[in-house]
Amino acid sequence: MKILQAHNYYQQSGGEDTVVAQERQLLENNGHEVIPFYKNNEEITTYSRLDKVKLVKETTWSKKTYREIDTIFKSEKIDICHVHNTLPLISPSIYYACKKHKVPVIQTLHNYRLICTNGLLMRDGKICEDCLGRSAYGAISKKCYRNSAMQTYVVARMLQKNKQMGTWNKQVNAYLCLTEMAKQKFIEHGIPEEKITVKPNFLDVELKKDIEKKDYLLFAGRLTATKGIELIINLANRINYPIKVIGDGDMKEALSITPKVELLGRKSHKETIELMRDAKAILFPTLLYEGMPMTIIEAFALKTPIIATRIGAAESMINHLHTGLLFDYNSGNDFLAKVSFCLGNKDIMAQITKNAYLVYQEKYTASKNYEMLLDIYNSVL
Repeated sequence: MKILQAHNYYQQSGGEDTVVAQERQLLENNGHEVIPFYKNNEEITTYSRLDKVKLVKETTWSKKTYREIDTIFKSEKIDICHVHNTLPLISPSIYYACKKHKVPVIQTLHNYRLICTNGLLMRDGKICEDCLGRSAYGAISKKCYRNSAMQTYVVARMLQKNKQMGTWNKQVNAYLCLTEMAKQKFIEHGIPEEKITVKPNFLDVELKKDIEKKDYLLFAGRLTATKGIELIINLANRINYPIKVIGDGDMKEALSITPKVELLGRKSHKETIELMRDAKAILFPTLLYEGMPMTIIEAFALKTPIIATRIGAAESMINHLHTGLLFDYNSGNDFLAKVSFCLGNKDIMAQITKNAYLVYQEKYTASKNYEMLLDIYNSVL
């Protein structure tokens, strides 16, 4: 099978980029040919003022992308197009070029962008569903995207114009959601249920047996308020136990003066996995719904206990006291209670991590993911 893989990279690399690379490798390892169609938002830094003005229309429907995809289809016999991110350089015009050449389109919904201009369903540090089932133009006055009314307008225009054109419901053959929770949100917003399939992300990691866990808790991620860093600081001030922190962000300084916290900065994926494997527990106190946190899958695979917020993707993925521990949303007291429980109940936590590893084997391995992906591809061909 020959697959056109389309992805618009953000200026700051994230989890989506990792998933795209892993999925490409997975397909190629199984004998398929992947034709990449990638754009990078670094390109925008070279734009003139006029180019940036044109981007308002191009984000909604890019003539350039349409021509480029049309050219690819004239020279390559593509079986299927799998789109990941289109914002802002690729745009939904890619779907129309595929339709012209009768090539089925799969769209992975890594975030909530079809509902919310910032893709997070969050505003002012709190969960926000104001645009769920409504017009995205309501986000403009609130400056939901990058705290800019103009940039929010560009994204809202893209969403609403394409909704009016029938793009979301008519041009895409199938959508892939990462969790059941996300699927329900998109159904509420108007995406046809029959077009949505839940396919999680996956992880291919080698587990070293009989790892003796070391005496530290670990957080790995962006050091921002929305990732629950204030809860990490609150915990560190109340518990006599080391906390290692991987990552960077605007709350780095606040963490640097917090007792028991060791800032490790940015680490490679390999280094992060090793630290996660050795940790007594992984902390995931996010305030976001999230898409599908790889951190949770990594914890399951590495047999390291995970303590996460009872919300969104984390609540959908973790069965409390069976595959991990969940604490009440933004509750420092409950977070402390669950961490204390983890540290004080070695045998229970050992059983929980065994359960979590079985779930990893059942749902999140590369082989299982390939089976799911191939079934989805075949269903639209």
